[in-house]
Amino acid sequence: MALPKPQPVKPDAATELLRDVNYVVTTAKEIRGVGDMNGALEMLRRADELTPDHPAIIAEMAQTYEQMGVAAKATDNWRRIQLLGATKAGSYFELASRRLGAGPAASATTNASFEGDKLLRLGACNTQRDLSVGTGERYTVRVPIVRNGSQPLDANAVNLEVFFFDRVNGTQVAQSIAPEPVETWHSAPVDWNGSTGEEVLDVVYHLPALSPAEVQQHGRRSYYGYMLRLYYNNKLQDVAAEPRDLLEYGSAPGAAPAGANPLLPPVGR
Repeated sequence: MALPKPQPVKPDAATELLRDVNYVVTTAKEIRGVGDMNGALEMLRRADELTPDHPAIIAEMAQTYEQMGVAAKATDNWRRIQLLGATKAGSYFELASRRLGAGPAASATTNASFEGDKLLRLGACNTQRDLSVGTGERYTVRVPIVRNGSQPLDANAVNLEVFFFDRVNGTQVAQSIAPEPVETWHSAPVDWNGSTGEEVLDVVYHLPALSPAEVQQHGRRSYYGYMLRLYYNNKLQDVAAEPRDLLEYGSAPGAAPAGANPLLPPVGR
């Protein structure tokens, strides 16, 4: 007599949630924000087993170890991201390079002359193109700004310089001629003293279609990338760029061409 075929075991709801990277990262930040570092790590380790080598999960583990003061394990996880390579790790590769203090990103931040203890840093930025735009180009850069440690911060003392760059005639790179970018906070009020110690800013690049006269004057233009400089109380905290070769424009305060948009939108109360 033939034995009945075993029925496949359905994963439970908790396991399914741990496969949702966005859920895991958001929840781990919340757990970490209330001081339960071990609880956050346990969730991240389980998620890492289910979704191996996902850079967002590894980065969150590294940042949790940093907040715990366990530098060696934080470094191990940042190195895991570097070993994934720039293609697989995406923007987390640059973030890992900055945290490890190695490579072009680190040399740029070293030359940028950071002053005193860094109270803020830039998280892994994400760039999305808006394909609904009929003419011209529009991109949104999502910028996480993360508090280091637990010291209270003055939201009005935070400043982000944004530089966008265009590819010109398909061969050269120059600072963009697009209008000043539009910047919007994800939530209000902005205070960095909540459970996650993180606030997210959307910065929108929009280059309208150029007229023949503008093309003749400025060349054919298309989006190339961005460079960011984060300040607190006028002291440089962090820099980031995509592509990474744009970091040369952030090698020292004031080194970038004129035309930056240094003003953040109101933080609210």
